[in-house]
Amino acid sequence: MTTLVTGATGFLGMHVTSLLCERGEPVRVLVQPSEPLASLTSLANRGQIEVCRGDLTDRPSLDAAVQGIDRILHCAAKTGPWGPSRAYWRANVGGLRSLVNAALAAKVRRFVHVSSVTVHGNDIGGVADERAPIRVEPNPYSQSKVAGERLLTELCTEQSAPITIVRPGWIYGPGDLASFGRFAAMVEAGRAIVIGSGNNHLPLIHVRDVARGMVLASEAENAVGRTYILVNDEPVTQNDYWLTLARELEASPPRRRIPYRLALALGTAAEAVGHLVHSTKPPPLTRYGIQMLGGENRFQIGRARRELGFVPQVDLREGARESIAWYLSKDTTSDPRLSNVELRG
Repeated sequence: MTTLVTGATGFLGMHVTSLLCERGEPVRVLVQPSEPLASLTSLANRGQIEVCRGDLTDRPSLDAAVQGIDRILHCAAKTGPWGPSRAYWRANVGGLRSLVNAALAAKVRRFVHVSSVTVHGNDIGGVADERAPIRVEPNPYSQSKVAGERLLTELCTEQSAPITIVRPGWIYGPGDLASFGRFAAMVEAGRAIVIGSGNNHLPLIHVRDVARGMVLASEAENAVGRTYILVNDEPVTQNDYWLTLARELEASPPRRRIPYRLALALGTAAEAVGHLVHSTKPPPLTRYGIQMLGGENRFQIGRARRELGFVPQVDLREGARESIAWYLSKDTTSDPRLSNVELRG
């Protein structure tokens, strides 16, 4: 089975590609024309992957990329809660439509799309599964992800597209500069702050578990037309998370706290100022980040366990240990990408 991985140079796509290569399967990766291969260079040099240059907004390049492909694992997306709406819609809706249409024309047998638990909202206030209502949040990432799912539902119904949607939680692991690396740097420097009581639950999932869940979803015959939440249902609170990072870093856990509602108000104000001055960079606080870190977000994965045989294999202790080892082995403290937190999920 030949697999096309989109977004293969990104955090999740890189791990999905590596997993498929470990299984000895032929892999083609879709990489933007000007994008460096980065960590995929060694796989390309060894001939373990075929590199196809293209873009989600360029239909001819997608037609070429999907030729001879059996399944697509679609990881590419515009992420983060800040930026011009048109960029999110171009990639997460328009690009998605073009890729599915190219896949249908090429008779690709399976298509797994990476969505997010945030389509249920950024603070669900309790426990939820796939049956929870969809809730559009006031940021372009949430809006485009919900629109993307609705598009796929239409394509499944109207064109019998062989699509499965996975909704990962907050993804972390080695290589994650966007959120984990940033939080580790904050703990190491003594700048981390607990939002609210810290007793709220986080929807964490290790990146390798997401990759495994995607592959399982692409192989299960009854998964076509279905949606699956992928989280580690180990109950982890915000306090647990900070304490685990501090322990692995041999640092003190955060002792400063800010009330949740006050943090939300500050995030709202920071966003308003950012929009007012037309800032291209996200503000230091956003409602999205505050709600994901300080909100109550627990998800159940009974459907994925039953229908896919999905069992999370990496708990927080193991995942934090290897992720901190990666963090300490890199010169992450001077990396400009650590200037803002971008929760993945």
